[in-house]
Amino acid sequence: MTGDSVRSGARGARGARGRAGAAAVLARAALRHQRRSWRTVFVAVLATSLLLGCFALAVTTVALGRPAVERYAAAPVVVTADQTTHHRGAHAPLTERLRIPAGVADLLRSVPEVARVVADREFRVPADDGTGYPGRPWEAAELAPWGLREGRAPEAAGEVVASAELDLPVGARVAGYRVVGVADGPATLWFTAPEAARLGGRDTVDAIGVLPAPGVSTGALSTAVRAALDTAGAVDARAAGERPADDTGELRVLTGDGRGAAEALGATPLWRDLLALFGAISGTVLMVAGLVLATLITRALRHRAGELALLRAVGAQPGQLRATVCREATTVALPAALLGAALAVPVFALLWRPVTAQAATVGLGLPVVPWALPAPLLTAALTVAAVALAALPAAGAPGRPAAPRGSGKRQTPGGRAPDRCAATPPPARPGGTGASACGAAAAPAASVGGSGGQPRPASAGRRIAGLGVLGLGAASAGTAVALPGDGAAAAAGAAVVVMVIGCTLLGPWIAGWVLGLLARPLRRLGGVGGWLAVAQGRADSARLGAAIVPIVLVTAFAVVQLGADASVRHATAQQARAAGSAEGALATTVLTTRSELGDPVIDRHPALGVTAEDLRTLDPGVRAGDLGALGPGTVAVGTDRARALGAGVGDTLTLRYGDGTEARLRVVAVYERSLALGAFLLDRGQLAPHVSDPDAPPAPDQDLERRLSTAAVAAIAALALLAVCSTLTVITVGRRPERALLRRVGAGRGQLGTMLAVEAAVVAVTGLLLGAAVAALPLTAFSWATLHAPPHLPPGQAAALVAAVVLTTAAGSLLPALRR
Repeated sequence: MTGDSVRSGARGARGARGRAGAAAVLARAALRHQRRSWRTVFVAVLATSLLLGCFALAVTTVALGRPAVERYAAAPVVVTADQTTHHRGAHAPLTERLRIPAGVADLLRSVPEVARVVADREFRVPADDGTGYPGRPWEAAELAPWGLREGRAPEAAGEVVASAELDLPVGARVAGYRVVGVADGPATLWFTAPEAARLGGRDTVDAIGVLPAPGVSTGALSTAVRAALDTAGAVDARAAGERPADDTGELRVLTGDGRGAAEALGATPLWRDLLALFGAISGTVLMVAGLVLATLITRALRHRAGELALLRAVGAQPGQLRATVCREATTVALPAALLGAALAVPVFALLWRPVTAQAATVGLGLPVVPWALPAPLLTAALTVAAVALAALPAAGAPGRPAAPRGSGKRQTPGGRAPDRCAATPPPARPGGTGASACGAAAAPAASVGGSGGQPRPASAGRRIAGLGVLGLGAASAGTAVALPGDGAAAAAGAAVVVMVIGCTLLGPWIAGWVLGLLARPLRRLGGVGGWLAVAQGRADSARLGAAIVPIVLVTAFAVVQLGADASVRHATAQQARAAGSAEGALATTVLTTRSELGDPVIDRHPALGVTAEDLRTLDPGVRAGDLGALGPGTVAVGTDRARALGAGVGDTLTLRYGDGTEARLRVVAVYERSLALGAFLLDRGQLAPHVSDPDAPPAPDQDLERRLSTAAVAAIAALALLAVCSTLTVITVGRRPERALLRRVGAGRGQLGTMLAVEAAVVAVTGLLLGAAVAALPLTAFSWATLHAPPHLPPGQAAALVAAVVLTTAAGSLLPALRR
């Protein structure tokens, strides 16, 4: 290596260190002089990191969730039917118990590695109050194990052991049986094995617990049981002709945490639904968070446009400016993001507790495991990266100096030259210094607006891009009309996101258009303050557009989310009132198969089993066919599902019951009120054998998914409202030089207050109306596609949304101006 190259490398290293040092000095200086703006950014980044951290923990916890092992905790191996149904590679969990032949227990007793085999079956014992009690054989209690608290085990057919939860003392009588003991465990009546077989069915059992011989490990026991089942060709209890082609009927051998799948059948479907819910919500959270941070950071750095332009003029290199801006932004964002991540853990633990408790009622365990706790650190890193990326464009385009007054006409974003305020200036008001509004408004237009730089108005290219994005959003909303159910909801949600992005691109142009439309009434009603508001808005329409966009976001998001849920509830309640009720109806789910873009899909639908007596009190709103023909081998289909399946009266549908049994049924009627009654109506007698407990009363709707969805919408809306307040606060703080100059040229405090109030009113009203307009198209498309009715938003929710936006706008626009 030559001496020249060494010296060149040394100079390059010193230059790099010099540039880094200059960037650090400039960043520290900017942080000192822009403290109020960066404090607002700190709070917004903290809230964003906190929300993203909570969602990261929620997604991780749900992903790690599994059906809880409780009733079979003492059995290392459990044999059960395959509680999933299959279709060309797709699979779905079953919601009704698929049983296995009782003879499988005798088969396993002959396996040398097996010490004891306990068959378990659950059934319902009728009670005088009509509700009944769950019943099980007493020997199955040792699989938990649950022991006696007092009394003795049942020995005769007329004796039972009651669990402590039933609060039945020894000697009491229940459902014709005498209580001889009290045991641990959930609400259950325990019977002798012969009596349990008589009540629950001698030919089938729910599951079989297998206990090992001395010295046999769980792995060896599982292998031996699997081999015995395969050798015997043991399958589930369905008839061969009722088993779908892809369902082999092979029995499953469960160990470890997998044993929970044999206990609570509702746990796996709930787990899948929660995972899908949080996956969809997470995408929305990331979109909202990214838009919030981008808008806020851009506005915080826009105040430094003149300063950055000056640095460029005196020789600062683009790399130095980018390093300065990124260092400045990340210096604020890093501690805020880390603090938000740290707070996410206790906040999530507190809020997640009721979710865990409610999921446990259906047997789903959602534990917060220690290795999931670092998840918020990842979202904190993403938050800091988003802040750095949002800061780069501001460094690359520092702005241009304002043109001197009189150098040429200045065009507004609407394409029109501004009104010459000197032509008809309003009289000066008491409290000012007597200067005209023309002079007060003209001075900042030429001199202020962020330390000497004027933002460019919306370019034609940006306007065309914004209109194109809005068109894409409208097209997405239009496709929702032609899609059923979930497809319509997904298309409507995508339309909102796309249209909000279009409004972001068109923000300055929209602001200029609104000011042009409202200029005359604002000047007339607001006097000098109104004149000032119009002049300032036209001088910096980009600022006004940036203030409007977060309000559009929160309004559109809240209206679509709240309106969709409220519309479904409203339409369901209307249909339920019109349809009436039936005492003996049997509620369950059925499955259908289809292809989507060439991939197999299994859909689950609510169904109702009815009798001829039930149909006398029900009015499903028949549109074709005759419900009087409903009986074995037939089905009635809701209009939406009939359209999706391409089925009509006389056609044959292939369905799978909740236990996976396949049936070919002839359509005898098509009805309208499927939201209240379910997608299918079937004969109760034909449906009952495929329901785990046909005599059980319908379980109350736990509504966990809806509660979580509502909470998520509230959290995202709160973040968007914080973005509104933060953005307006940063804008107001950055306009301190402007307000000071207006005071020096004669504007009074009252006139400046009126100016700020008028601007806040324009921002709030425009954002609300534009957000409602953005939400109206996709929400209407969704409502007509899925409900065949106009959308519904309760007046109370609408009023709360308007009040929240107005108060937030006022807080962000007016309160910072009161502080010196």
